[in-house]
Amino acid sequence: MLKIGGAGEGAYADFDYWLANAALKVDLNALSFNGSSGRDAVHFHRSGHGADAPAGVMFGHTLPKAGDMMVSYRYMWGSQGGTMLQGANRSPDSALVTNGCGGNPCYLTPRSMSMSMHMVDLMVAPTDWLTLMLMPQFLDMDMDMRLLDGAPPSPSAHVIHHVQNGHETGGIGDLGMYALAGLFDNGVHHVHAAAGFSAPTGDVNNRLRRNHSIDGGFIDYGMQLGSGTWDFKPSLTYTGKLGKFGWGAQANGTVRMESRNESGYRLGDLFQATAWGNYGLTSWLTASVRGVYTIQGGIHGKYFGAGSGSDDPFTNADGSPTSILKFGPQDYPQNYGGRFWDAGFGLTAVVPNGGLTGNQFSMEWLQPIHTDFNGYQLDREGALSFTWSYGF
Repeated sequence: MLKIGGAGEGAYADFDYWLANAALKVDLNALSFNGSSGRDAVHFHRSGHGADAPAGVMFGHTLPKAGDMMVSYRYMWGSQGGTMLQGANRSPDSALVTNGCGGNPCYLTPRSMSMSMHMVDLMVAPTDWLTLMLMPQFLDMDMDMRLLDGAPPSPSAHVIHHVQNGHETGGIGDLGMYALAGLFDNGVHHVHAAAGFSAPTGDVNNRLRRNHSIDGGFIDYGMQLGSGTWDFKPSLTYTGKLGKFGWGAQANGTVRMESRNESGYRLGDLFQATAWGNYGLTSWLTASVRGVYTIQGGIHGKYFGAGSGSDDPFTNADGSPTSILKFGPQDYPQNYGGRFWDAGFGLTAVVPNGGLTGNQFSMEWLQPIHTDFNGYQLDREGALSFTWSYGF
């Protein structure tokens, strides 16, 4: 699911940062869909099963026939800000101080958080009914903090550093490997299933540091770059198209296949159901609307050494310093997950002729409609998805 930043860390947070660049160079004049016309190139995308699914829908289409290939770039951005919520209701600072940190006092809370995710979809169809997909991804996230009104004096100077310096993480995320199988297609209605795994290539041990010698503990759970576990990701998608009208629905999920990751916790399972409709405004431009319902499970376990067996957030049961300093709701696993309703509005365009014939561009804005968090969390502001794809 996705979280955004990219500048320096200031004097407080410190993390390993790896940046990988890859390029695919395509001669657009040579790749003219086996010599087909621009009109046929548009047809490739429109007949590519489910190709008009909104930009925010993953696994929304398969490739039409054996030997087809497609490369896509996806960008997803999400933002949280405004007020803190308890469940679906606004939470004042006084409630956060008293109840937001599992019986311990809270000293600060997030002011804003953003996440960007860059993904490359590499798809190939070895047969008419099977499409294989490889999806590497890169993430970066940032979070700003503020002191809570009415918070008691903090026993640690780290609190001031949290507020004075934003938190940022960035790097390679988890690697997705999927197979999509066509189950039914009669030219109007199409059904396909997808199944695959997400490999834990994203870091889950990013830490905060005041300097290179003083360990500030693990950064909060939502700022890590992956799940840290092998995850199973199934989905079932139905699409239909008749004239200028199209429609579709999908159910998908994420099942964590390990009890905990190397840092001691496991993210919650996820289930999502979505349905959409679209209309062809022109031969090359389609508008869509979509509804989404998501259930995100809470975090199981907690960071190793996170004050286990002790009521003091700064010490372990044996009196030794904890390896995580817990100052706000974001540091407690019970304040993750929830149930969400969203509405999406999107456009999809296929270049009909010229040097960019056959290139497809899609964008979608996802607007939160209803939020019901587990525990105390920062309100959601919305999410943007953009995709570019080219088939050959």
